[in-house]
Amino acid sequence: MRAATEGDHAAEAPLSVVIATTKAWPEIKPCLDSLHEQAQAVGAEVLVADGHGQGLPPDVAERYPEVRWIARPGGSVFFLRELAMTQAIGAVVAVTEDHCTVAPEWCERMLMAHRHHPEAAAIGGVVENGATDRLIDWANFLIVFGPFTAPIETGRQPAISLQANVSYKRRVVPRTMSQLGMMEFLFNRQLHEQGETLIADDRLIVSHNQSWGFWGTFAAHFHNGRSIAGFRLQHMSWVERLVRLGGCAILPVYLLWVTQGPVLRKRRLLKPALASLPLTALVVTCHAVGEFIGYIFGPGNSPQQLA
Repeated sequence: MRAATEGDHAAEAPLSVVIATTKAWPEIKPCLDSLHEQAQAVGAEVLVADGHGQGLPPDVAERYPEVRWIARPGGSVFFLRELAMTQAIGAVVAVTEDHCTVAPEWCERMLMAHRHHPEAAAIGGVVENGATDRLIDWANFLIVFGPFTAPIETGRQPAISLQANVSYKRRVVPRTMSQLGMMEFLFNRQLHEQGETLIADDRLIVSHNQSWGFWGTFAAHFHNGRSIAGFRLQHMSWVERLVRLGGCAILPVYLLWVTQGPVLRKRRLLKPALASLPLTALVVTCHAVGEFIGYIFGPGNSPQQLA
């Protein structure tokens, strides 16, 4: 374990893997265990931005020598990810989450994908659900990652997977901190609108293992909606704000269409998708309420409520 310094930027690693955590050790252990050997094999660094303060064990340097520990207690996951990204020294900067586990050879395949696509600003892969026991966990998963479950079409796409399984060329990674941090959903969209190339690769696979509980899921998606509104407000006119406010009335239907439509068409996860659909409808309604509140009052402390 070592602290990040200005001197770190003089050197370059082939790959930096960024993980934000707001939970105490050992929440992140399965994620780090899945990365440990393969990160060392390719010479990657792993940056853990810790908003808890005790997200890693005291012997982290012996357990995971590839890890750099960046402690910022109280930081949101958005702030923490951007903080780590600004300190990354990798030619490629990958992002995953503390409740995810990456497939074998994920690091090498990520680097290979970027070598095969030098034009790509960002490359995303497949995200699979690792929390399959309860319908509420399926609803939580599918509303965010449904379009990125297998199979995905490899090649240039207008949208790719988000913070669970995405990587960027260092040239597009933020060099300085913004007010709220990094939200990959909006960042990927911005890259696409700027004419950058986004590539999807079905060989990059991550398992997403998260359960908020029943009521916690509704609260989390309310906070996610309010956070998205808060991020958008940074660059939004009053006219756009009013349009977004009005659009919240139809937002649940739109979200169901864009997230569940691809899942239903793929048919592989048809059974859990249909079984969890009533809960998913409630989840997207909570999200829409969150966005509505966010456009009126701003993000509040919602970014700090997410993991």
